Amino acid sequence: MYEASVAQLRRGSTATARVGLRQLLQAYPTGERVPDALYFLGQSYAAENPDSAAGYYRQVLERYPQSPRASAALYNVGLLAERRKDAAAAKDAYQRVIRQYPQSNEAALARDRLKTLGR
Repeated sequence: MYEASVAQLRRGSTATARVGLRQLLQAYPTGERVPDALYFLGQSYAAENPDSAAGYYRQVLERYPQSPRASAALYNVGLLAERRKDAAAAKDAYQRVIRQYPQSNEAALARDRLKTLGR
């Protein structure tokens, strides 16, 4: 179910992907794929509904801060803040990525974004 949903998302079928991801969350509320499903639900909303996307990313951060998806979720919170023209929130998110997940790929990306924003 997870793989099929992510494949749908990659094909651009966001609504279909959401249905599958939500079904996965209902069927396996404590499963190991829950952080991934929440993250990809956020990804599915990023372009059309940034507030919903941020909500799913925050769920990853609050419920699964040790998940491999957490650093990407936090980085994406920063990107969404930048799109809203909220430089302070974006900087805060990027600084948190660097502080909380210093070895992640997103930490390097966050450093670059901070340079662009002028720290």
